[in-house]
Amino acid sequence: MQEFFQQLTPRWFQRAHVYVGSIGPCFHDFRFRFSQDEKGKQITASVYTNKCFELAEDVETRDFDWTEDGVEALKQWLEEKFQQWSANASAK
Repeated sequence: MQEFFQQLTPRWFQRAHVYVGSIGPCFHDFRFRFSQDEKGKQITASVYTNKCFELAEDVETRDFDWTEDGVEALKQWLEEKFQQWSANASAK
């Protein structure tokens, strides 16, 4: 699992209402975005590539409970999406 994904915990998500990040070389990177719901019960995770979230055409989004189990599921989903991106990027 990517080192960054390993550090995610329910408490980690308290740092910001919206958090964006990326892994990989500039303009060919795997990008992700986390946002909280208004009640603090869910985290919406999105993955996309090559553009900002607002302009990306390949956004995939999924909601997770803001619990230990939910964050573990989020981490697994991120890793799965990263591995898919990585396989596609190396095939090009």
